[in-house]
This record gives sequence, structure tokens and C-alpha cells, in this order.
Amino acid sequence: MLVRCLDALPMALSFVGPSRSRSDDNPPFIHLDRYLGGGWSTVYASTVSRVVVKFASVPKKPKAELERQLVNEKVAYDRLAVLTGWVVPIFYGEYLWYGGRSLVLSDEGPSLAALEMKFESLWLIER
Repeated sequence: MLVRCLDALPMALSFVGPSRSRSDDNPPFIHLDRYLGGGWSTVYASTVSRVVVKFASVPKKPKAELERQLVNEKVAYDRLAVLTGWVVPIFYGEYLWYGGRSLVLSDEGPSLAALEMKFESLWLIER
């Protein structure tokens, strides 16, 4: 797949894992037009494609630690597969790019941290 973060040059992401049946002759192009910030990963989203891409790339942080945390998140999505699409974003896969690894997920809206209400004010099912 090809992605373009804001106004940067497009870059190729290669799927990690068993080969997909989709031909690589015409890979999908996703324009990541929103920067969602970063903690241990740098996160961009596409309003058109409704996907989020988490890159294991943060300045001044060890690359090995960032990639370890990304792998841990991938394992968590694998274990929560039963809840995918309901309370957990759809995990589209792990990809390699020239700077390391990334995860591609469905965009399910703002996180709890972005909401102004307190966690305790949510219904139990929403927690």
C-alpha cells in the first residue's frame, strides 16, 4: 500500500505476514490528512479512507523499544479479535516501511482521552 502523510512524499508499506491474494501491481493509495499526535508512536489518520496508521517512530526514543511496544499492541489486537468492530478497532495488519514498522487500524473516532467527560460517567457497557 502507498501512504502519504499530510504533504510529505508518498511511501510504500509492505504487509508483514502471509502473502495476500491482492496483486501488488496496483497498490491502494491512502492520504493521511490528520495528525493525531504521538506518545510511543506517531499516529496519522485518513478522513476519506477511515483508517489510522501508527508508526513506530518518535524522535529521541529508542527504535527497538518503539517496535517492541508496537508488537505488543499487535498481540493485544490478535487476542481481542472477538471484539473487533464492536469495541475494538479493526486491525488490518502490520506493515514495514523504510523507517520501521507500523500498524493499520480502522478509525473509530476519538479516544476516551480526547473526550471531555470522565471515564466514570460512561455506562458500564461503554467502559
